[in-house]
Amino acid sequence: MSATNSVPEILYAKVFTNQHILENILSYLSDDFRKNLDVRLVNKSINNTFLRQIRRNHQKMKIEYAYNVEHSFARSKGFIYINYRKIYTHDVVGYFIFLNTVVGVKVEKITTRRLWLLEEVFKRRLHDIIHSKLIETNGTHIQSLINLEEICNGCVKCFNIAKKCIEYGPLRFSTLQTITYSKNYKKLHVTDKLFEDIAEYCISKSKNKEECFKELDKTILSTISCDKLDIWINESRVLPNEGTDPKYDHRHMPREVIDTILRKWNVKSIKLNILHITNEEVCSVEWLRYDYFTRVRLNDPYLKTKQSDLKFNHVEVSLSYSQDCVRGLGNLPGETEPPVGYDNFIPNVRRMFPTDQISMELTHWYFIPKIDIEKKMSTILKVVTMEQQHNLSLDIKFFVDSRIVKKFNEGTNREELLGIASGYVLQENRLHCFKKSSPFNAEHGPEVFLDNKWIGRRFQKYKGKNGNQRLKIASTTIGFRWISRTRLPDKLVIFMSNFLCFLLIFIIFNVPFIFL
Repeated sequence: MSATNSVPEILYAKVFTNQHILENILSYLSDDFRKNLDVRLVNKSINNTFLRQIRRNHQKMKIEYAYNVEHSFARSKGFIYINYRKIYTHDVVGYFIFLNTVVGVKVEKITTRRLWLLEEVFKRRLHDIIHSKLIETNGTHIQSLINLEEICNGCVKCFNIAKKCIEYGPLRFSTLQTITYSKNYKKLHVTDKLFEDIAEYCISKSKNKEECFKELDKTILSTISCDKLDIWINESRVLPNEGTDPKYDHRHMPREVIDTILRKWNVKSIKLNILHITNEEVCSVEWLRYDYFTRVRLNDPYLKTKQSDLKFNHVEVSLSYSQDCVRGLGNLPGETEPPVGYDNFIPNVRRMFPTDQISMELTHWYFIPKIDIEKKMSTILKVVTMEQQHNLSLDIKFFVDSRIVKKFNEGTNREELLGIASGYVLQENRLHCFKKSSPFNAEHGPEVFLDNKWIGRRFQKYKGKNGNQRLKIASTTIGFRWISRTRLPDKLVIFMSNFLCFLLIFIIFNVPFIFL
């Protein structure tokens, strides 16, 4: 080793054995690894760090089909989104093979969404390659598999994985029938369609109401339990051969089926996912011909809903993909066409799933306040407090158009419109995915909006007539509908880019240089 090269070579070693430095260098490349594959040729250290970052970013995978709102009728089906990055269908197989064979990814969580809208041949192939390349035969690493059954309606491969996960669903009835083992799930997902299927199965096996309920007891086993039950409710299902209005609405659910599941599975908390559309569009109506089960809907008059004797730690209500319910909650009945009873929603939730703590997240893309935040919030409070309930803590997260938000300017001593922050761009209604340039959040994904928690006196209610706490709006989180384009200052980006190019050239060609 020559004296001239000894110092630089020591410095190379310090750079390329420091994972923090290597990860920082690679962070200035495109966040789509397919555009950066050449960097693997630099040296072994860079290659290993590059692959390590891909493995880390793919431990949790979201695979979905999405599209622009304006393209909802003539939508292209030549692509899907994987972790919010657009991948054309002809590249998907190669993408998964690369993750499996080169990267050696160990996927722990897979969530799919709207894949049932894809072409039949491709979605079947996608289902099989997810199993073979991401989950693999033994499913050693997978802990959570959500919504893959929407492609296969329950198959042997999915049955087997359900046994190994701590989070699974939504369960089809065929999958439920295979669960005869003992297991505690962290979370199970079910649908309103599953409740119907269970009711109709029990009716088909019995001759009267008493036999039907005995069959229900045998169908829902207590060998499994789940800490949290996630109930998916389709707000736009139709009745077979329906020709009357309203065509789209919530549909009745068999109350005794729901209560039996809650009891026998020892459910501790609830999440209600209100979805505008799913692949289970048509209701099962055979069970409605029998007077065995109590019919219940979340938008029925709440006085008809019997109070449950159960108690849950927490009830979470997600309206992120709702259209009708989120519109009905934010407007008085006379302002919606037609009025569909969503002012009964929260009282019905509390009667079916009693709790002292409810959190709600409204949609970020549909029916957000564009004129008056106060009116929207006041209407929601009227809906929430109509039952005059006691000891309820409610957290609400809703999104507003940033252009209507006012803030106090200390310089001018006046209120001014907030406007759109520098480095952001306003996005209109959209269903398709996007990737913020801010660091990827593996738990929530980059679709999470920047938000601020706000606690104000105007929208808090504390004491009832007798001094008892009636309702507490613990906090209201207001999110602004922006998409981040935040980046480092241009001079710093140019400096880091030039430094990276200089460093790589120096390494590849062994060009001597002197550190000053």
